[in-house]
Amino acid sequence: MKTILTEKKKDAIFYVLIMIFPIAQFLVFYVGVNFNSILLAFKDYHLNMDTGKFEYVFSGFEQFKNVFLKLSIDPKLKSAVPNSIILYVIGLVISSPLSLFFSYYIYKKKFASSFFRIALFLPSIISPIVLGVMFNNFAEEAIPAYIFKWFNVECPNLISDSGTRFTTLVFYNIWVGFGTSTLLYSSSMSSIDSEITEAAQLDACTGVKEFIYIVFPLIYSTWSTFFYTGLVGIFTNQLHLHAFFGNGAPTPVYTIGYYMYVQTQSGTLETYPYLSAMGIMMTVVVIPVVFFVKWLLRKVGPSTEA
Repeated sequence: MKTILTEKKKDAIFYVLIMIFPIAQFLVFYVGVNFNSILLAFKDYHLNMDTGKFEYVFSGFEQFKNVFLKLSIDPKLKSAVPNSIILYVIGLVISSPLSLFFSYYIYKKKFASSFFRIALFLPSIISPIVLGVMFNNFAEEAIPAYIFKWFNVECPNLISDSGTRFTTLVFYNIWVGFGTSTLLYSSSMSSIDSEITEAAQLDACTGVKEFIYIVFPLIYSTWSTFFYTGLVGIFTNQLHLHAFFGNGAPTPVYTIGYYMYVQTQSGTLETYPYLSAMGIMMTVVVIPVVFFVKWLLRKVGPSTEA
């Protein structure tokens, strides 16, 4: 019995020592750094009649009420919320399957797969401003000019025109982020034991069946990570609007990430409490959703055990 207790104590000490670093890192780099921001969410910037100076005073949940009020009346936020959700859904329905397809193509070393690996990742290493200027000229001048030349049809400038602006920016967002996910998927596929796929080929397994029954289950953990961490992107994705419009993007294409960025850039001592409250609300919403989706994906995910 004494030996068993000693072993349990050793395990507990080992666990504590292992957990000290990540917990300390969280406390210092998240709680410590953001401590004042968290407090600001419960304050307001008022004129102190006794001292004649403006200062922060505790106001309870007043800033959170302001956030709810803004969500219902601010046209920028009324556009930003659905746009941010649409971006996540499009990434899930279109971008993710395409990334998996091209990753599998590269993994199988098909024709020009090395070229595709470089070409798809190239937008990720070019300066966002440079890439934005190039794409803007392409969408505003090159495409309309070529469509008129080939088909004699007037085509609007794809970013300037309100009817095509959001779709064009969504396409750009997918294109820019496409290389990173493709590279990670293909790298994950490369770690698959070649004996598994060789055995499948001996059993006359087609490429489609190989992907569905062998490759995808073995990279499921990578795909599921993209799935639930992408939920955070609902509140952070800026749609690269700053590269095209600076701080003056049209209201209909606003996202929550871009709204927060612009408001913070032009923020004042009076608006910081409101922005802090909004940040806390986003965190409170997204954390339980991410953990629930993570649990659900592990629950329903394929088993890779023999």
